[in-house]
Amino acid sequence: MGNIYKRFARVFHKGPYTSFSRRIAKNFTKILENFHIRGKKVLDVACGEGTFAVEIAKQGFEVVGVDLSPEMLNFARERAKEESVPVIFLKKDMRELDFHEEFDIVTCWFDSLNYLLEYKDLKKTFEKVHEALKTGGAFLFDMNTVYGLLMANQEGPVYIQQDGKDIFEVQTIEFDLEESVATFYVTVFERKEEGLWERFDEIHRERGYRVKEIASAPSETGFVFSFYEDLLSKSPLTSYSRRLWCVARKVSAG
Repeated sequence: MGNIYKRFARVFHKGPYTSFSRRIAKNFTKILENFHIRGKKVLDVACGEGTFAVEIAKQGFEVVGVDLSPEMLNFARERAKEESVPVIFLKKDMRELDFHEEFDIVTCWFDSLNYLLEYKDLKKTFEKVHEALKTGGAFLFDMNTVYGLLMANQEGPVYIQQDGKDIFEVQTIEFDLEESVATFYVTVFERKEEGLWERFDEIHRERGYRVKEIASAPSETGFVFSFYEDLLSKSPLTSYSRRLWCVARKVSAG
């Protein structure tokens, strides 16, 4: 999974993608209050270029961010240095976390869990997150639903993601309904100098898990969980929700 961000990390860092993380960070304290979640030590899984981790560190949280992409982590460390916050960034696979009851809260945002194409990897990630949390801690995450990925395909299948002075990005989507896997074909043109552009292509895949599948993963690993369409309003999940938000609580050491 980390290899797909070798060149795309810079495009991600400069593009509109970080607005998602900024929005969650802005509302993070309110979300915690909504669900009576306490604690200051946070593990941000699949932290990417560090926007969320850095922003909540500025709010007083003690944050560790992990990601599989060295390129993304480089941007994250630069961001933390620029903002003068002591966030620790580590290269780790979410399926192979090695923390033991260290964190009050674990987060995993922006459909990062959809990149796990096999259920066994999703379940293993939940097991590792469970081990990383203190008893009573909470795991907060979001995922694209099957319906959300299907609608993204139907609304496309081709759309312009960025059209800037130095970057032009277009994406093509294909959705395999039988496998519930969306394939995003990303083409990027970067301006290198006046009149000269360089192209590169990446392929990203996300699996849409059905709610029952997602629910079985945390329950099998010792979480008590609840699903929502939105964490701020605590609105319930529906069959037409394009994104699923979850609060999973570690109720015992397991």
